[in-house]
Amino acid sequence: MCNSILKAKILLNVVRTGWLLRGVPIPLAETVAEHSFLTAHVCLELSSKIKGVDVSKAILYSLIHDLGEAFTGDLVKPIMKKYAQLIDQLVLDIVSENIDNPLIVELYRRFSLQTDVEAKLAKLCNYIATVIIGAEYKSLGYEVDDIIANTCGEIKEISTVLGVEKEVKHLLSKLQVNCPS
Repeated sequence: MCNSILKAKILLNVVRTGWLLRGVPIPLAETVAEHSFLTAHVCLELSSKIKGVDVSKAILYSLIHDLGEAFTGDLVKPIMKKYAQLIDQLVLDIVSENIDNPLIVELYRRFSLQTDVEAKLAKLCNYIATVIIGAEYKSLGYEVDDIIANTCGEIKEISTVLGVEKEVKHLLSKLQVNCPS
């Protein structure tokens, strides 16, 4: 079996740490693979509404955007923020050295470096997927307001840069997900 598939299988069992730290129990907590799958569907929905976007490329980015977590686990946001450049480069190096499919390595590199509009859109969809699940956990009584608020800030920032605020607002409204202003 290809090593990229083996790494993808690992992500089926890597639980997203932020949810655990907010009290979501392991059996209920979203895995990285579940997150990537939802991100891909968000990307399909959103990117198909935006002119000039290569929908397939955006979806590919969204499917592999967390591949590095098969090597590192899901690192908590405070660590990622403080050491973002160092961690991003280390993980990019690890993926490059350990994944034998050049297309996957190149897609991962482009996503990591945010080289094009599709990479930026996949990152936006990553945040939207997080807010969708955050809203679900909030409705179940878990204390996830900080994740939702921080992620909504990222959504606002990236959607403004991409000029897709209207499309994002419409999508979140259809999903009945509210982002605090």
